[in-house]
Amino acid sequence: MVNRLKIGVLYLLLGAGGLWHLLNVLQDVMQVLASPIMIGLGVWLFWECWRIGSQGQRQKFGIWSIVVIIGSFGIEWLGVRTGQIFGVYTYGQTLRLTIDDVPISIGCAWFVMLIASTATVQTIAPKTSARSPFMLTCFAALLMVCFDLLMEPAAVKLNYWTWVGEHVPLKNYVTWFGLSVIFMTSGLRIGLFRQPLPPIAFHFYLAQLGYFGLVCLKG
Repeated sequence: MVNRLKIGVLYLLLGAGGLWHLLNVLQDVMQVLASPIMIGLGVWLFWECWRIGSQGQRQKFGIWSIVVIIGSFGIEWLGVRTGQIFGVYTYGQTLRLTIDDVPISIGCAWFVMLIASTATVQTIAPKTSARSPFMLTCFAALLMVCFDLLMEPAAVKLNYWTWVGEHVPLKNYVTWFGLSVIFMTSGLRIGLFRQPLPPIAFHFYLAQLGYFGLVCLKG
């Protein structure tokens, strides 16, 4: 019952946000809340995963989470500065609270989607993900890319960031896949993801797909 309530709140939160964008209402409020919601989702999902692990697993998960959040932020910083990692892009004014013009919430977004993508693979193909860490890694990375394909046009509409030339380069998706593989492999090497993630993690993937899907429908 508690899990169903949490899942319902998740869909209500992101569904309402997507609908408000689609109807073009409360836009000023949504702009202010964009980064806090990203960070809040990261804290929420971290807690859901952390609380079900043993003491040893909790410590490993905590370290891995910090590495993902800080590492992805650093890569995004390099990406913006060099234009060589994802392509040439600049962040807009929506994702506030920045360090050197890179939103601090971006690391939380990477963390959430890595966990959500992994949980989705575990839900859709439980036997395959349990038997083969390699397949779990590849499928999770592929789901990361699929998510980014939907998110990119929505992110531009939300002024999260803007691509030079107004198109998303192929290297962006290649980098997403490669980084996802690296982060997933590091987690598996220290013994994470051998047990199923909490069921709500799967719904984090679907709920965010719904959110960005609604934004994409906005004219």
